[in-house]
Amino acid sequence: MSFEERDHTADILMHIRAADTIGLFTDAGHALMKTMYRGPARPIEEVSVTITGQSLEHLLHGFLSELLFESEVQNIVFCEFEFQIREGEVRAILRGEPFDPAIHGGGTEVKGISWYGLSIRQEQNEYACDVLFDV
Repeated sequence: MSFEERDHTADILMHIRAADTIGLFTDAGHALMKTMYRGPARPIEEVSVTITGQSLEHLLHGFLSELLFESEVQNIVFCEFEFQIREGEVRAILRGEPFDPAIHGGGTEVKGISWYGLSIRQEQNEYACDVLFDV
């Protein structure tokens, strides 16, 4: 995993780096789950999602928004992600376990994924982006 929280006045700003776009999406998913929940999760249940979008930024924003929605509605803490990324579409399999407050409680409530400053850059041999979680 390669993500780190950076200073922000009101929300949670994550800087994410990976060797490829699949790694970038995976680490962004882990960053969101680490913000929302504490403790480890096991890959017991599985949810599939498909996101369409005009750019990688649209696909990443759509994926994180869908991950947030599925986690809250199905009450699952996701820990594994499997992706197929094509031009204009991401198919993801999300794996995790039901939320247990004794194991996963104590995280920060995330209200949404902000578009502010969301841009995916290719820097030397890696992809990088900053994602702002609205809390």
